[in-house]
Amino acid sequence: MAAGEKISIREKICYGLGDSSANIFFGMTMMFLPYFYTDVVGISASAMGFLFLVARFFDAFSDPIIGHLADNTNTKYGHYRPFLLYMAIPYGLSCFLVFLAPEFSPTGKLVYAYITYLFLIAMYASTVVPYVGLLTVITGNPAERLSINSVRFPLAKTAFLLCSVVVPIFVASYDKAHEAEGYRTAMIIIAIIAAVCTLTCFFGTKERVQMTVPNSNEKKTSLLSEVKLIFKTKTLRSFYIFFALTQMAFTFKGSAAIYYAKYYLQQNDAFLTGVLSAFSIAGIVAPIVAMFLINRGVFKKLRMLEIATIGAGIMAIPIMLIPPEHYMISVAFLVLTTFFGELGIIVYWALPCDCAELCEARYNKKMIGVLGALALFSQKFAMGIVGLLIGGILSYVGYVAGGAVNGKISMGILSIVAGLPAICHFVSYYYLRQYDLNEEKMAEIHEEVIELNTAKI
Repeated sequence: MAAGEKISIREKICYGLGDSSANIFFGMTMMFLPYFYTDVVGISASAMGFLFLVARFFDAFSDPIIGHLADNTNTKYGHYRPFLLYMAIPYGLSCFLVFLAPEFSPTGKLVYAYITYLFLIAMYASTVVPYVGLLTVITGNPAERLSINSVRFPLAKTAFLLCSVVVPIFVASYDKAHEAEGYRTAMIIIAIIAAVCTLTCFFGTKERVQMTVPNSNEKKTSLLSEVKLIFKTKTLRSFYIFFALTQMAFTFKGSAAIYYAKYYLQQNDAFLTGVLSAFSIAGIVAPIVAMFLINRGVFKKLRMLEIATIGAGIMAIPIMLIPPEHYMISVAFLVLTTFFGELGIIVYWALPCDCAELCEARYNKKMIGVLGALALFSQKFAMGIVGLLIGGILSYVGYVAGGAVNGKISMGILSIVAGLPAICHFVSYYYLRQYDLNEEKMAEIHEEVIELNTAKI
């Protein structure tokens, strides 16, 4: 693809709908799954936390394997798009099965949760790992990648908004004894949307950047050697630590919002819907604002990311200090910390593409799928650690589903929704400062990659 060639708005939208599908998984598992497991299914908080930890060990193997497989796939549809075509329906089905909640014994419910949740994350990885790699081969132009992300993330957060509105509405239409039916009904709709969005991404995008796949006579690089290479490179290592900590902050806030609204602020389901919708709207507006500021030259992309990270941490601190009777002020700061965090999202999701070009220029290795897989693994690893910590904290403070809330439980909820996210944001800023692939350096690397590929022709 020529450096100056532009991607059409239609293709940007189709690519963005792929992330709408991914955010259905992220929204459902972050906003509702912890509550669904503890309060609807009846799984203990500690058992839920251990389930999320086991799932992350599963991810540790599945994500890089899928990324490595995608890098070495070569079909008439390209390297990454075939996965979107063939895995769209299984992915949608897995979204539904997690929230089916059959009437099993307590042990049976836990076993069912393990089977369906592991199936869900396997199907999610099979679509989203190739999806992340797809951005690199849609265009080789870093500015166009940023532009694609400025369309992608508002669409992604629109899906998040859809989940935050549709699910509580359906759940509220049933009484407490039949809450599971509300989740099942909502997930039929959500699962269909997830599959359709994934298929739209497949049909509406094109792989332009040519990749060479080793033939049978050439020595292929092992997955283990590629992972070792990533973690011995300071720039890449710093990025993935930053990425994981940032995702932990997001997951703490998103997962705790339902506990915060219901048990700390003592508000009803309608208020919760409003809070979750405000989160999603902040996520829609923030990428647009960030792209505007970057395009106008107000901030370069890494500076934008630094401001987003520090701002999100600072805005989380007052939430710890505001009493529940001033709930509107608390929610305002909760939305602000979300908004600041989302300002950086178009930047840090474009950075795996920059990392891929660094690997190609420095090591002469094409590792798009593996690098994208590690970004997703970092995200899901963060979700697993956060799930484990939430379960542990709630158990430690004596949380009981539907029970009375004392000072100890309130402090536990506050630490999850604000204290721990602030710490994650501040520590992640330290690692972000060690990431050195700025615009000037990336321009040099991009030229090196072009020269390298030209020499191979």
